[in-house]
Order: sequence, then C-alpha cells, then structure tokens
Amino acid sequence: MSSKATFVYAASALALFAALPAPAQAASKYGCFKVTVPSLNLRARPYSSAEVVGVAHRGEILEKRKMFCTPRGFWCAIRKGSLEGYADKSNMVKIDCP
Repeated sequence: MSSKATFVYAASALALFAALPAPAQAASKYGCFKVTVPSLNLRARPYSSAEVVGVAHRGEILEKRKMFCTPRGFWCAIRKGSLEGYADKSNMVKIDCP
C-alpha cells in the first residue's frame, strides 16, 4: 500500500471516529451531593484556609470523586463539571446521582 493510500485510509478512519457522538458522562461511581447553603466555597485542598477554586450554589449537584471523605469526615473530594476540589460536607446532603 502506498503512503498516500495509507494517509487517506487513516484520515477516513479519523473522520469517522470524530463523527461519532460523545458518550454521555457516567454518573459518579461514588455518588453525588446536593448543596444546601446559599453558596459553598470549593477549595483546592481539604482545609478551610486553602485557596478557593470555585463556588457552588444551593441546589447544585456535585459529584463525589473518592469513596471516602477525609478521615475526620469534614471534607469531601468533589467535581463540578470540569472543576475538581474539596467541599465542607456539613453544607451538602448525599443524594443519588441524576
């Protein structure tokens, strides 16, 4: 097979793959939380003094990223869209993921 034919074949396969719909994002395997306070700081590390990397608002759903929260159970690793951080567990309730 010539290099031109190989390139055309590879380009065709790539175009076909790119045309496929993206798979739906699977629900978190560890569950989800619903924010219960007006606003909740999402932090870079599981400490109240850590940098705030985002904010979640009452009613928003956050995915749980790890099976267990911190050893004392105050902070949980979460995901809000593409943002990952930690949130204070006392400001959320555990729910089934939508």
